[in-house]
Amino acid sequence: MHTTKLICPNEPALLDRLEKRNLCVRVSSPEAIVPAANKARERNHLICVICDAETSFDEMNVEESWQDIPIALIAPTFGKFRNVSRNLALFKKLNLRVYLPCDEGGLVGARLLASLGIPTGIVFDKVPRPDWEALADLMTYALLGMAAHAPIEPFQTMADCCRQGRSEDWGRAIFDDPSSYLHIDAMGRTALSRRELIAGEFVAQDLSELDTPVVAKAVANRRDAWQKLFLDNHFCARCGGWRLCRGRFADGRDEPDDCGEFFQDMMDVIEQSCKNLGPQQPVEKWRP
Repeated sequence: MHTTKLICPNEPALLDRLEKRNLCVRVSSPEAIVPAANKARERNHLICVICDAETSFDEMNVEESWQDIPIALIAPTFGKFRNVSRNLALFKKLNLRVYLPCDEGGLVGARLLASLGIPTGIVFDKVPRPDWEALADLMTYALLGMAAHAPIEPFQTMADCCRQGRSEDWGRAIFDDPSSYLHIDAMGRTALSRRELIAGEFVAQDLSELDTPVVAKAVANRRDAWQKLFLDNHFCARCGGWRLCRGRFADGRDEPDDCGEFFQDMMDVIEQSCKNLGPQQPVEKWRP
């Protein structure tokens, strides 16, 4: 079994070309989740199904048949809680993680779902300038909230790495780390990120190149790209929050903003959370 995780579309012709791989199959509607999982499991190991839903989370039709499938459900909006509450009993039975945008509604929705025991995640690609103060409130709740709640990514992964002294790219919590995930299109071309896949920026043109030194070198170069910020004397390299952020929000910024203060605050929160850690929590069924 190959250890690299591949994020690929639910294209039967493509899946038939893959064997003994770790797959995250991407679908565009909840109705495709079960067929995609079944197809991926024919010849490969299914890590999860990533569903890029077009409808609000509260309007999705949840199915009992999802129960044995790890699912990353990416919703454009949270919607109305009264609608979500109708399916809460079923949501809690599922091996589900709900990803919401980093906007006001998404942050509120993530907190609500986590408080009800449903793992959540925040994605940043839809919001160019997050509300760092609102994000800090959610982060503090995620790591210091006294009432029992499900984990919220990427805060959980960032905190775990920091507590264990590991220098890892927390982007894997949101499927954005080529050391953990490579992105494949329907033709079998490989990109290092979802953004580069959409832009047509590939590091390999065919599945036969997946395990070659060319791809391995591209992944290693991306892993070490942070060093250029130091060579360029970029302001991110001088930021007190570097240890956590590692320059992930450097693109498109020509001067510091509140992100530096956010990550410095988060380091303080992580340190405080270490003192408050209780009994070992149950291991999650799946985690990005």
